[in-house]
Amino acid sequence: MEIVIEYVLLDNFLIDIILLYLTSKTIKLPISRLGLITASSFGAGFAIVSPMIRVGGVLAIVIKFAVALVMVYMMNFSVRKLGIKFLLFVGYTFAFGGALIGIFNFLGISVYDGLNLGYVSELPLGAIIATGFIFLIFVCKMLKSLFRTHTFTDLSCDLTITVNNKSAVIKGFVDTGNVMKTSRGRSVVVINEDTLKYWFSPFERAQILMNKFVGLNHCEELGVSSLGGRYNMKVFDCEIEINGVKKDAALGIAPSKIKCGDCVAIVSKEVVEV
Repeated sequence: MEIVIEYVLLDNFLIDIILLYLTSKTIKLPISRLGLITASSFGAGFAIVSPMIRVGGVLAIVIKFAVALVMVYMMNFSVRKLGIKFLLFVGYTFAFGGALIGIFNFLGISVYDGLNLGYVSELPLGAIIATGFIFLIFVCKMLKSLFRTHTFTDLSCDLTITVNNKSAVIKGFVDTGNVMKTSRGRSVVVINEDTLKYWFSPFERAQILMNKFVGLNHCEELGVSSLGGRYNMKVFDCEIEINGVKKDAALGIAPSKIKCGDCVAIVSKEVVEV
């Protein structure tokens, strides 16, 4: 068996970067360039030394899985969601390998990739890398469609919120887990501090955060428990119009940014029901 080291390094390095990038993107983890380069370099290095490891069968699979586990740890040097990262990386690897075999068998190009650890392939390097980038584009478009179209768009709505005689139209994400109510029984629409710009000046926003602004109707604080811990949320009355129906509600100011696609508010199901 002849191995061209430059081809092995470049091939494995670039394909591993693509697969690791897709793994991080799928579960929305921060993407570290240094981590991707380090993990992909480790994978490429293993591809070079693997022909010297004379094992096959189940043991070869175990070693490959172990290498994959190390790589997904190295891509951001964290054990956070390590199991999910490992399963996704392995899944993308199998999917990409299956796509390669299917495409090139269809084109009449033979492919041999046994359970041994060696690098054995008659596929041209450029074709493999090109297929990798096509795979990357395809999966990214699928993820974009999944996360934005099905997850957020179908559960979003436009709200006209009026505070102190000022109205603004914002997009809200309908969350059945939002069951908060004020002491007066009003449903709470959660926003972050930046969204206050639609109704208040920068000076007024600063006063609100320092509990010095007196222009809020029925302002109070609610105890809230979340994944980030427990904190007190400042809430105050507002009026909401949705689908032509006006309702009494309240705005609550969250301490961190709301991440729901292009939505800037979290709305309870009760608010949107007419």
